[in-house]
Amino acid sequence: MNSILRYDEVVVDNIKYSKPEKLGQSYFASMSYTDSLKPIYIQTPKLLCKTNISEVKDKKAPYLEVEVPKGRFDMYDLFLSLDDKNIKTTYDKSQEWFNKELTLESIDEMYRRTTKPFKKNVNPTLKFRVPVVKNEIKCGVYNQRRVFVDVDDVKENMEVILILHVRGLKILKSLFYCDCYISQIKLFQDQESKFNIIPEYCVIDEEDNEYDDIFDEEILKSASDYIDNKEKEKLEAERLEKERLEKERLEKERLEKERLEKERLEAERLEKERLEAERLEAERLEAERLEAERLEAERLEKEKSERIKKIQEEIERKKLEMEELLNN
Repeated sequence: MNSILRYDEVVVDNIKYSKPEKLGQSYFASMSYTDSLKPIYIQTPKLLCKTNISEVKDKKAPYLEVEVPKGRFDMYDLFLSLDDKNIKTTYDKSQEWFNKELTLESIDEMYRRTTKPFKKNVNPTLKFRVPVVKNEIKCGVYNQRRVFVDVDDVKENMEVILILHVRGLKILKSLFYCDCYISQIKLFQDQESKFNIIPEYCVIDEEDNEYDDIFDEEILKSASDYIDNKEKEKLEAERLEKERLEKERLEKERLEKERLEKERLEAERLEKERLEAERLEAERLEAERLEAERLEAERLEKEKSERIKKIQEEIERKKLEMEELLNN
């Protein structure tokens, strides 16, 4: 496939990120390669398997741990660089993605790295998720002869080449990580076998055997029906999922409209209360001003009356004094 990149061909700076979108209880920022927005499929070098898949396939999140051999540490360096780019990109885009600027230290603490430090003289290891749908591992496994084999054949200390799909950043409440899973496994099995199996179809058929034709037709019909049913199930599942997402979107819009309407009504109520309070305060201040003016007028009138009374008394006193002088 042209879309698959060998690990040593990947240019980390060519990886692009979309703005995170809400998916259930988390957010997801998809990652793609170059401006063509191709999905990122990476082919690893030959690695040493450290896990028996049969022992982890029943776990909630099964994984495959692999050891990076000497001479291939650039494979480890690739994911080290990818971890660093994920952290730096999230830091640079924190305002755009989360409407707030986050510190580089807080982002670094929240990020769960694919790479782990390793000791000197010890080969590094990496863990990659194995995809599971309805409790069944959905990962193609082929041996070096391109023959499909059972996933349980993947065992510890066997050599493997992986096709990895780097999907994007999965962002949870308190952490985020690079969502990367194994899409396909090439398993290097022991070539030796105690059975000598002829790889070609060697049965000698009788000519004009109508049963063979019937048998072939039944096989083809069965295979066709199986494929059709699977396709119908897939389309039905996609339809139901689309309906569910549309219902969630409409419900979210309804709740958002109700919330905005409540906020609008509450804002109107508070504005009316504020205006009424301002009106009452203005009336109170006006009443106080008028009362103060009335009291001031009464005080001035009282002072005026007292001054007139004093003047009259003084005039009366002077008049009496003059009369006394005239009588004497």
